[in-house]
Amino acid sequence: MTTSGDSVQIVKQVAAPVDRVYQAFIEPEQLVSWMHPDGFTGHSATNDPREGGRGELKHNLPDGGIGGFNWVYLEVTENERLVMDWQFGPEGADPDGKRSRLTIELHEAGPGSTEVTLTHDRLGEAPPGGHVGVNAGWTQALDSLGRYFEND
Repeated sequence: MTTSGDSVQIVKQVAAPVDRVYQAFIEPEQLVSWMHPDGFTGHSATNDPREGGRGELKHNLPDGGIGGFNWVYLEVTENERLVMDWQFGPEGADPDGKRSRLTIELHEAGPGSTEVTLTHDRLGEAPPGGHVGVNAGWTQALDSLGRYFEND
């Protein structure tokens, strides 16, 4: 994990081949299963993984509310790289809100194993919890991704 300036970077080994990990990042039903921090559960997701395509993930908050994030794809390279213009909160919740950039890079790390490098930058004034919250949330989400494949 690296945190500097307005960015957070996390590298995680996942026990699944690159193509399956890539699908976990783009298929809505898979996103709902794993992309949330501890204590949250998936609610719903939509995704259009192409340059200019949009996505949204909503999750159930521990207090009973609904939270989430939305994104627009800036770059899509199948099984290798996703770059998204990212916003905390469901789509339309804060139309003038701060946007950041999320980059996911996938590399084969041996037979049936993938190295995931997640870089969240241009955070500026990060959401509640600041960069520590962003780092903790993504670390927990990537741990959840690892468990998703362990239970597969």
